[in-house]
Order: sequence, then C-alpha cells, then structure tokens
Amino acid sequence: MNKFLDTKHFPGASQTEAQLLAEKLDAILARDFKGDMLAMLGGYQRILMDNRRRGEWDGIFEILKILFMCGKNSPLNGPMIGVTMALRDSDYFKKTAEFLGYERSHVAQIEWMATAWNATFASTGIWMGKTFEPVSLATFSKKCGNNAKMLESFDPAVARIGRNFFREPANPNFIQSLGLPVLTRLWHLKNRPESTAEKSFDSQLLAENLDKEKYIPYKMTGGLFLSLPGNSVVEEMRGKPVYQLNYRWADLQPVYPMTTLVDELVEVADGVYLGQLVMATSHYSLGTVHVPLFGEQSPQWDLGAAFHGEAQDYGYQNNGFFLMIDPAIAKQAYADEAFPILRPRPGEQGYEHWRPTSSLGKGGTTAGGEWVSGWKNDEDVLKKFTRFTLEPSTKSDDGDVTKMLKPGESILQMLQRIQDEISAASCLDDHLCYFEKLNQLFRAGIAPKIVEGVFQGQGRGYNTRFDAPEKLEWYGAEEPCNGFDYYHGATLNLHLGFGDSFAENIEQKLQEQQLLPSVLANLLQKGPRGPNTLNAVWANIGRFIFPWAGKSFEKISGRKLSMLLDESDDLAERYPERVQELKRHPASWPHYDLVKKNQAHYWEEEGLYASHLKSGSWDKGMSEADKDFWRQEAAEHWIFGNNTQDSRILATDGLMRIVDMNYHAPIDSIQQLADDGPSPFVRQGYIFLGTSDRESIMPMNNGPEKKKTVFQFHYRYPLVGGPAPIGVCLDEIVEIAEGLYLGQLIYATNLLKPFHSSDDTAEYQYQLFGYFLLLDNVWEKHRRAIGFDVNV
Repeated sequence: MNKFLDTKHFPGASQTEAQLLAEKLDAILARDFKGDMLAMLGGYQRILMDNRRRGEWDGIFEILKILFMCGKNSPLNGPMIGVTMALRDSDYFKKTAEFLGYERSHVAQIEWMATAWNATFASTGIWMGKTFEPVSLATFSKKCGNNAKMLESFDPAVARIGRNFFREPANPNFIQSLGLPVLTRLWHLKNRPESTAEKSFDSQLLAENLDKEKYIPYKMTGGLFLSLPGNSVVEEMRGKPVYQLNYRWADLQPVYPMTTLVDELVEVADGVYLGQLVMATSHYSLGTVHVPLFGEQSPQWDLGAAFHGEAQDYGYQNNGFFLMIDPAIAKQAYADEAFPILRPRPGEQGYEHWRPTSSLGKGGTTAGGEWVSGWKNDEDVLKKFTRFTLEPSTKSDDGDVTKMLKPGESILQMLQRIQDEISAASCLDDHLCYFEKLNQLFRAGIAPKIVEGVFQGQGRGYNTRFDAPEKLEWYGAEEPCNGFDYYHGATLNLHLGFGDSFAENIEQKLQEQQLLPSVLANLLQKGPRGPNTLNAVWANIGRFIFPWAGKSFEKISGRKLSMLLDESDDLAERYPERVQELKRHPASWPHYDLVKKNQAHYWEEEGLYASHLKSGSWDKGMSEADKDFWRQEAAEHWIFGNNTQDSRILATDGLMRIVDMNYHAPIDSIQQLADDGPSPFVRQGYIFLGTSDRESIMPMNNGPEKKKTVFQFHYRYPLVGGPAPIGVCLDEIVEIAEGLYLGQLIYATNLLKPFHSSDDTAEYQYQLFGYFLLLDNVWEKHRRAIGFDVNV
C-alpha cells in the first residue's frame, strides 16, 4: 500500500472488516497497478464509458468504492483537472431492494444516466475540473446562511469556495452542441477569468491559481460550492473522513440537480484525488417557479425544500465517481494510457503548455495538433499524404488532377476544401456539374484488386491483414474469418440522384414524341435543380446521428460465394434456412421477393452465373468442375464485406437486429483489433460482395474509347439480404492515394424494377448519390485531427 491508500483511513471498520478490506485492496493493486495510478484509473474509465461492457461496471464500481474507503482525507487547494469516471442512477427503491437481498433495485440497474452520458459527452470532456479558492469568513457565512455548524468548522487554511470548469466539445454533434449553451443559461456560468482584477467571483482570485489554470482547457466556469473537511454523508461509508464539497446551500443559487449534490474527495496518490458524487434522494429543491406578471414583484414558488443545513435524513447515495488531478502532473494526466480525451486541443488555452511527442508513421501515438500539420516533418507520412496513385483518365479533357493539390496541404485537406466548395455551390442548385473535381479524381483513380482472395491496393496495399483465431461457421460449415481488413469511412458530398433520372426520363419521352427542342433539352440537363437538401441534412444533422464507420473485407470461400450469387429457381430448396431468414425479416422483403420471382421464372434470361449452378448447390450435387470455378472466382475477384458502425448504433441495437438480418457484433478478436485502432467500430452489418476488375456502370466514368475499371460493392443478389435502401445500392471505389479510396454512392432510381443479373444495368437507372472515402489508420488519424466529417 502507498501512504495514501490504507485501511486505517476507514475507521468505521471492525478488525475483521479491516482485514478483509486490506485483502481486497492488495488484490486490486497486485492485479491492476503497474506503477502508474493514473494509467490504472484510465483503464477503469475506458470500461465504464463503454456501453458494450456494461456487465463489468459493477465490478469496477466495487473497486472504486474500495479505493475510496482506503483513501486519505486531504484538503484541496487551487485548480484541479477533472475526470468523470462514471455516473450512476439514484436508487429510489434501494431499501426495498436491500430487504429482498439485492444491493440495487432493477430500476436503478438500467443505469440510464451512464448509458446516455457514454453516448453523448463521455468522449468529449465537457466538464474539465474545479478550482478551490480562499474565501473570507464573511462570504463563507453568507453563502451557508450563517449555519452554526459550518461556521464552527471554518478554518481559512482549508475552507474554500469553488467553481467548476467547462469546455466546448470538439466538432460537436447536435446534442453535444447544446451542452455548454444550456449549462451557461441554467447554471449562470461566467467566462473564464483572465486576471485577479475581475470582480464577478465570490472568491479571492490568486495569481498563482490562475497560472495553474493555464494547464486546463476550459471556457466557462460556475456551479459554486463550499468545501471543508468533514465526514461522509453516505450511509455505507460510516462517517469516513473526507474533503466535502456542498452545492446545496440556497445562497449559492444551485440549480437542480446541484440542489441535491454533495461531492466527497480522498487522496489516492500524490496529486490524485478520487471523488464520489453524492446526491440526496429526499428533501431537496427542484427549483423556483416565477410568474412574470408584475415585474420585480412577481410571485414565485419553491418546488421542494431548499437546503439550509437542517439535520434530516436526506437519503444520500453514491451517484458515481470522478477524479481531481493536480495540474502539476498534467502531462501524466493527458497521456495516452491515462485520459487523452482531456488534452488541450490546438487553439485552446493550455495547448502551448502541453505539447505531445509522437512518432508519425512509425506506429506511435499522436495528439490532434501533430496530425494537423506535424506530418510535414515526417518524410514517410509527407509522401503518403501528398502523393497521388493515379492512372490516365478515361476522358482526355480531364487534365492533370494533381494540380488540385495546393502547396502545404495534404490530399485529405484538399478533399475537405473541395467538399466545402461543392456544398457552397450546390446549396441552392443540386446539380452534378459542381461535383466535377471529384468526378475527375474518380476517373483517374486506380481500382484495387483481389490477390489470392484478399483486398489489395497500391503500395503495401492493405490497412491490416488479420486471420481471426476463432472457429466460425457459415450455413453449417466452417467458414473462418481470414484475410480480414477494414477501412474507416467518411462522407464527402451527397446529391439527390432521383433528379437526374427524372430529367433523363422527361427528355427521352419528349424526344420520342419529337417535342423537345435543343434549347429545352439543354435546360433539362443543365438547368437549376433547386437546393441540395440531401447534402444539407447530412452536413447539419445526418453525420452526427448516422453511425456508419467504414467497411471491412475478408476472404470468401467458393462455397459461400456460390450461395450468395445464386439466382436459381429453387433457392428455397437449396438454402431453406437462409430463405426463411429473409422471410422472417420484414425489412428484407425485396430480397425475399427476388427469391419468389426466380421461383416463378419472372426473367426469361438466365443469370450471369447460372451455368455454374445448374449441377446443384455446393452441398447438394455441385460438380467438381463448378466447384473449381467458384474457388477460382473467390481467389481472383471477390471478397465478403460488411459495413461497420460506431458506438452510436448501440442506442438502437435492438431495432437494428430486426431491420438488418446480417447485423451482428464483431467476434472478440476483431473487436480487439478495432479497439486498438484510431476509430473503433462495435457492430457489423449491411453485408455486400466486393468484386474487382469491373467496368463502371456509370456513363459519366467512361470515355468514348475506354471504360473505367472499378471495384464494386454488390448488395442486390437475393441471398445477400439487407433492408432498403441498401438493397438497391451498387457502390464503386478507386484508390487515389496509398490507403485512401474515393467511392461513389450509387443507387438504382427505377425502384419498381426487381434485380436480376441478366438485365442490362441501364434499365435500373443507376445514379450518383454522392461520394465517400475509405481510409486506413494513418489517414484516419489525420482526418479526425482536421475535423473532416467527424461526429464527436
């Protein structure tokens, strides 16, 4: 044990209890403590902020409780970096649960506050800490309503008045963007003080404390409290000595839930304080209601009971844990293994006092500022970020697309600039002419390949290449996950392609009736289309709520490929379980409808692969010659793919399992691989078949003498399954720089025509609905640093 963690700091324990507590503490430290308290606590926080690991939360809460019980009562002084470890729901049925033998009621076990916090602010660090400042006896007395017990305990050496620090989230989504403005209004927050001369605070602003605050990135401050050494008010802590922060005094003007709040702190390592959030579950105020009818004389009513320090049973409970960290050890606090999300960002106060070191491109870690511009100092990454991988365009008049890159910017920053240009130009006129720079880049990109069954790009050619150790099955036979690779996703600009089909259809009909003059034809194709609402909705709302994280690829066997490309008339007999799956998922009815149409011989022509499926399915009669064909196809042209989703999907996890029959959590080894990357994903689904060496289905990509070779993602075959609108999708990608792929989001606009591989693709009226990117891990770090289509 260190000098801060000892069972003697929990005087309420009997000798037997103290011995048991010591054994538990020793076990925790032996198992988890590797010489760095902040790293150990950072590991706990990562579990508590992960909604997928809910089953581990109770164990971590028990660990934090033991650390708190053994922590030393120490007064705090000056500014402190704050870390939210986790929140817990108040348990209003606690007594009943304990009577029935449970520690918490089933209602409290829902932990909705923790779940909501993790889905919104856990990754942003909106709360950044507190400051503990000297306070005069007169101010202290006024704020506690001249409470005799508080005044008796007043000691200027340890009594403090405090306030909280708040920062703006980086690249906030809609909910996150409301956080600080709402808190500012409700909690009467004030701007960060810049000098000791400021008079809007009730404390003594000291120059030495303001200097320490430079290490803490915050913008607004407020939420006042009085602090003194005292004894814990939580029943199970048995009066343990703590440093206590009370927000409840009426003259502090607390706003709910601060009207219920008492924080308690103990020191667990030098400069590291563990706190527990304590909230009253009875006898508290919900606020004051004003009736603005008579000016200053307007009547008002208090909802609930204001706190004046009376001796009552307030039903205090632990509502979570937090940390206070001395800014003297800020570098350790902001380290990768501790709490990197709290780091000062470029432009924030504190960044110049904490400059990260990194090894760009060498597998090291880096902070956002280095990935914004520091990559220019690394020769390998500089080449990666500024060197295109291109081939001659299919259209001779496209020119040299490398001239789009301006001095000093990366290719990704170039795309970010082009994205802004397109958004500005198309906001009032949704026309593809504004997408021409992206069109030119796409026509000059190089299509990736399939080599021995794995996805292969330029240069090294892959992001990660991984064979999962788990034994997996597909449709009753072993189908392990081999050759796994994945890329992060970002959306460039969107476009409503239905308008293009509408114009083309009207033009064709008028031409057939010889009613279309050339001037009108030109107007239909190039005239104004109205605002680009699809892109506007995506840019302002969609990117913050839609949890698409990218795509993953893996090897596919000949057996699995032959099944997913099968369009035979007896699919229900060949693959009864799969067909029943389609039938059970209402969202997959378009795919199930294809099964029925194939059975009814809806199409006169055979599918593209019918000749290699006539002998039967792989498990039911297929000839060896046909099996060899499918093995070769799988090795040379196809991969099995999934779209990946980030943790925002967990809020609708149950719904997604109903909507997408292929939706699933990654296997453990893949999840670990994702967690080790810069932007983890937590679910996979919307499966597709990726295929190489294909001619583009979009006329805009093809020249008069040359067709554009692309890599395609197929979602449309019957047994692939999946909900609309993904079921009418057929995407295409090319590589424009090593590890950076430009993709076209392509949808059929003739929604009444069912899919069959024998039909001419032109009949589906495929149209471009926008562009997206796939990025390897190095590009992804750069993307997040420059704030390109990020959601947090």
